Amino acid sequence: MSADKKRLIGLIHVAKTDLGMAEESYRAHLQHYGQHNSCKDMNLSQLIRVMDGMTALGFKAKPAKVGKPKSGRLSPKTPIDADERSVIRAIWIFMHRNGFIKDGTETALNNFVKRQTAELNNGVGINEVEWLQQDQAIPVLESLKKWCRRCMFNALQKQGHSLFPQISYFQLLAKWEKIHGAKP
Repeated sequence: MSADKKRLIGLIHVAKTDLGMAEESYRAHLQHYGQHNSCKDMNLSQLIRVMDGMTALGFKAKPAKVGKPKSGRLSPKTPIDADERSVIRAIWIFMHRNGFIKDGTETALNNFVKRQTAELNNGVGINEVEWLQQDQAIPVLESLKKWCRRCMFNALQKQGHSLFPQISYFQLLAKWEKIHGAKP
């Protein structure tokens, strides 16, 4: 059985469930559109006709969920006793979800942290955000907030919002949340 046929059969079964079709109605639908009462007995063109019939009944296929990135680790869940490192992660994820950065993985964040801490650590950057001490995390956090502020400011200006150039990160974030409903 081809991959296309398997995928289409799976989609037909999802449509059956979403439409709440009884077994008898489902079999009658298959017979009407595909000339068989079982998907496995149909060829690809018959399955396509069955799917078209389900679409006509109101089924709407949902886009596939985006899975894990191909490379890099995702950030761990934020602990209850969040510190600067957790805030750094939250802002990083916020920036990724809003399209300000392409790679929202923990690996990409660690690369950013390494670049930011190289100057503070005698030319040797700290490899993991988790290894940051508070005195090292605060400058990284402030740098990330400045970057995020610039991204939000530019995006809001492009959307036609008038902003004062001196608006703070937190004021800008509040405005962003009010407009877009997304917060770090």
